[in-house]
Amino acid sequence: MKVSVLALLAALAPLPVAAAGNLSSQLTGQQVVYTLSLSKLRTHDITGATGQMQLNVVDGCTGWATNQHMTLIIRNVDGSLTKSVTDYVIWESKDGKTMSFALKEGDGSGKMKLDDAGTASHTGTDNAGIVQYSSPPNTELKLPRGTLFPTQHTEALLQAGRDGEKFISPLLFDGTSTDGAQATFITVLGHHGPGKTPWPALDKYASADVDIAFFDRKNDDETPSFRTSMRYYENGVATDLVLDFGDFVMSGKINSLTIPPSPCPAAKPG
Repeated sequence: MKVSVLALLAALAPLPVAAAGNLSSQLTGQQVVYTLSLSKLRTHDITGATGQMQLNVVDGCTGWATNQHMTLIIRNVDGSLTKSVTDYVIWESKDGKTMSFALKEGDGSGKMKLDDAGTASHTGTDNAGIVQYSSPPNTELKLPRGTLFPTQHTEALLQAGRDGEKFISPLLFDGTSTDGAQATFITVLGHHGPGKTPWPALDKYASADVDIAFFDRKNDDETPSFRTSMRYYENGVATDLVLDFGDFVMSGKINSLTIPPSPCPAAKPG
């Protein structure tokens, strides 16, 4: 169970880095805690669910460091509880060329299992590339042309909102599986100018309402493996999350939000 908020959380032809990059100066570091609550059930095996997601994005000046920690507690029909804990850590260079990633999962007992880890690189101007996994070991995959890393994916959907695009379908590699790039289909439901929000740090930013469906390219499946919607601000903060896991749907509301000052020297005028 995962969500790309950098990903969170990203034209029918995938956007190259140059097209998405003009928004990168508006992206900021962030420390966000979301409270997750059950909003819909599609199975009789589950009677309740709650959770929390913590997102910490650090501007490393030459790259973005992201740590996403999510805890879900599911109440089963027999009254028992199932707890799942996910730690997802990535580093992306701002030039869009390299990315390192690690995904760990556990049951809340304190022991975490390393599922996926490695590095990915764009090796050409068309965003084709290669992934070299350290876990599972000795695993290497090619990335098809047009594959975006998570921050690029975010920039692409924000650009689509500004340009008035309704649909884009970029490929995404986020390091959360060993299947390589996945297909995404993004619907831009609306675009908003800056305005008053419950979080003053967001007041000066425009935003877009988006729905993102993730598909497994390996099986050419027309049914999304995961779906999420949110309001994305141009500094990269997402509010009003909806996380659709199939059997159940969670909503995510911001519990706390901090936008730290940038540690990077201001760019000199050209």
